[in-house]
Amino acid sequence: MFRDAARIAFGEGITCAAVPEVRVLEVLREGKRKKIGKVDFLLTRVEGGKAVDFAALEVQAVYISGKTIRPAFDQYVRTGVLTDAGKRRPDFRSSAQKRLMPQLALKVPIFRRWGKSFFVATDSTFFSELPTMNPQSAGNGEVTWLSYDFERQSEGGYRMRPPKVVHTLWDDVETALREGKAPEKSELLAQLTESAMKLQSFTT
Repeated sequence: MFRDAARIAFGEGITCAAVPEVRVLEVLREGKRKKIGKVDFLLTRVEGGKAVDFAALEVQAVYISGKTIRPAFDQYVRTGVLTDAGKRRPDFRSSAQKRLMPQLALKVPIFRRWGKSFFVATDSTFFSELPTMNPQSAGNGEVTWLSYDFERQSEGGYRMRPPKVVHTLWDDVETALREGKAPEKSELLAQLTESAMKLQSFTT
């Protein structure tokens, strides 16, 4: 993920470092300055021992219902067999609207203002469950998605395949990841008319 995003942000053959959990916002609380808004990784372009450029990388997995999935996951990676303990429901809505969207809303505008690249890496199943976003050319993208497939290796374990890269505008992402699409006012009034006729009316 680091190499893929850094290659898009800075080009080929560039020396980079992935600096984890960098806070990019500052608030004043009780007279003290506190840093908030951690970015998972800042991909840092390094020249002559100094940081000269940067891009953001957020990594988002899908939440799973129930207790820890780790033991079942480890067994599946080893054997390729999914036991009953591993049969859980992925919670795409919580992962996107409740977790990812607030994170992006906090951080993307900062990098947009700075004119810096912002990447989101996820697996292909999660990405396919996201609402449709209009793809842009690489030069116009403000949020670049790296969507990864995994393939099982003959000797065991899995390997990440090269990502599907989708460039999007922040406004499209923000609209797509809101809590659903609002109906037209006329549609809502028609629904209310139908429901109100079945209820006892009252006078104010």
